[in-house]
Amino acid sequence: MIPTRRRLRLIGPPAARWAACAVAALLIALAACARRPDDPVLSLLGRTLKRGDRVVLLRSLDPEGTHVGMVVDVAGGKPELRIYEQTGSREYALVRTAQQGDSFRNLSLEDVDGDGKDEIVVTWEGGHLEIVEVISQGADHAYRSIFQNAGRQVEKRYSPAGLIEFWITSRTYDEAPGEPPAYATTIYHFENGKYVETTRK
Repeated sequence: MIPTRRRLRLIGPPAARWAACAVAALLIALAACARRPDDPVLSLLGRTLKRGDRVVLLRSLDPEGTHVGMVVDVAGGKPELRIYEQTGSREYALVRTAQQGDSFRNLSLEDVDGDGKDEIVVTWEGGHLEIVEVISQGADHAYRSIFQNAGRQVEKRYSPAGLIEFWITSRTYDEAPGEPPAYATTIYHFENGKYVETTRK
């Protein structure tokens, strides 16, 4: 599912704002997730969104739809990733939040470690930096950050084995006076249960 950059701002009188919120939530849920009007995700949106919030992305994180990821530009704050898990009552409970940088760029599901399970790869922007974070769900079903880094440029590439590598380019400040800025690229890949790096100039 391709995340949308269209931002929805709640405007007008209070009643109009909440009506706009309901319509926006319905359009997002039906278009992005093909959900029925009685689906609990719609109730989640109605309970979660506050006046002035902007929905940037909404998507299911698993084929069953028991986990949902939502990125919200919080009114008066920075964008926030919220991960919800469906409980026995079919309602969704917040299980993790993540907030990096000043703006959200993208979210994808990728098997970064080759274990057959998708992790959540999130990219953000902050100042002159690009930020990447990988969030994994453990055997205890808890979500944890297993990789986080930043640089002037973050590229996602694939190894011959088909696994993601992160190529992160940053300024080294090793240049002599009068010389152009010096940069180095660090390659991070998953090996033997952890990320290892190799630097190339």
